[in-house]
Amino acid sequence: MGMGKRAATARQALNFLYRKPIIEASDLERVLEVTTPTANALIKAFMGKGILVEITGQRRDRIYAFDHYLKLFLSQRKSVTFN
Repeated sequence: MGMGKRAATARQALNFLYRKPIIEASDLERVLEVTTPTANALIKAFMGKGILVEITGQRRDRIYAFDHYLKLFLSQRKSVTFN
């Protein structure tokens, strides 16, 4: 993923996102047992790579979505037809 020394933590975070695709920084802090700055740095790196998008538009208490993953489910739903 090109995350350097954070690669192992980033991999754990990515695995977590598959289970919970909408998160707050505090979710990463709790699950990965990392500090607030570390969680925020991971989120910033993931946003830079297009993995996460911020969906609240707020300065505090932001919520992030694993957008491409969620869109897989939406595109599947649209392609199903019922007769």
